Amino acid sequence: MTADTTAAPQEAEDRCPRCGEAPGQLAAVAAASLGKITVRRCARCGARFSASRSHDQLLFSCERCGVPFLADRLLPHAEHRCAECEEGRVPAPLPDEPLTRATEAEVRAALSRRWKLVTSSSLQPYLDRIARQVAERIEGAPAGVEVLLVDEPAVRTLALPSGALLVSVGAVAFLADEAELAFALGHEIAHAASGDAAVRLVRLGFLGAAREAGGQDAEAWADAALDLVRLGYGRRRERDADARAIEAVLSLGYDPESALRHLRRIQIRVDQADVAFAEQAASHPIAIDRIRRIERALYGRVKDDKVLKVNREVFRRVCGHEALSATLAGREWRDQAAHPAPTSAGTAGKRSAAALVKVGLGIAAAAAIVLAIAWALL
Repeated sequence: MTADTTAAPQEAEDRCPRCGEAPGQLAAVAAASLGKITVRRCARCGARFSASRSHDQLLFSCERCGVPFLADRLLPHAEHRCAECEEGRVPAPLPDEPLTRATEAEVRAALSRRWKLVTSSSLQPYLDRIARQVAERIEGAPAGVEVLLVDEPAVRTLALPSGALLVSVGAVAFLADEAELAFALGHEIAHAASGDAAVRLVRLGFLGAAREAGGQDAEAWADAALDLVRLGYGRRRERDADARAIEAVLSLGYDPESALRHLRRIQIRVDQADVAFAEQAASHPIAIDRIRRIERALYGRVKDDKVLKVNREVFRRVCGHEALSATLAGREWRDQAAHPAPTSAGTAGKRSAAALVKVGLGIAAAAAIVLAIAWALL
């Protein structure tokens, strides 16, 4: 794995502070938004925690804003709130569009220093076509969804607010058919559609930039994106994304059993302590839990005599290991602020000229807002 995955070796005395069990051999992952600590997920009870020789803390996701936070004890569900939300400094449910675009411009610029994008003439149209078909079945999905393939062997997926879906080569290589691809993309599109990606990137990016040299450290924006990959959005939001993705899979005529097979293979790799799945294990609920919930949602809805598609051979010709190793070439990052995605007529009105000017400011606008928010948080 590359250095920025920051998988950490397990300490022999690590124990889950919730159930007392050893969490297994899977590597921990770094969490920049939590002071660069490492986080593990217990394989038995599913709790996430930061373990050290002197102090154990449980990791939660704020039910209001989604930001991860640590607590010294097991909290009731009603108390899953970060310090800012608990004190009444609740952020707006969704940041405005110029702010979101300026934030994404910062994130893209920062990630371009860490991640290399790749593409091919056959793979790119295929991935984009499937992503857009899935997006059409998810209410509120951004217009102009596209896939950005990251040259990274670890299994990573991340949706940016604009609908750009960052998917690692390792994640594509792990898939077995087109139905699995539709589910994986649908899960990320659901995060973008619900506003999860926008809220978390803006919130974590601002807090991180305010911490680092008064908002001047661009690495804070990359760390905000990486923390989404490593820590996810919290159990409730991840379950909601699964539910919306499986509905899209069904509506497109794909076999939902492919999604279940995909999750079962993830569980096997996690149980085997495959380092490529360390972030997947820390960011999402235990795969067995995800499978049970999807099975309950599907109960009685899929008829045995109905033929559902998986398109395995089509997928293998385009996304198989031979195709991935032989056809990939470098691709440039684009500044989303300079290349805005088309707006869906059904979900947004015309942008004002003033808003577009603000969007075009990109980094400068985001830096000014960072300073204002940093002052407000003092």
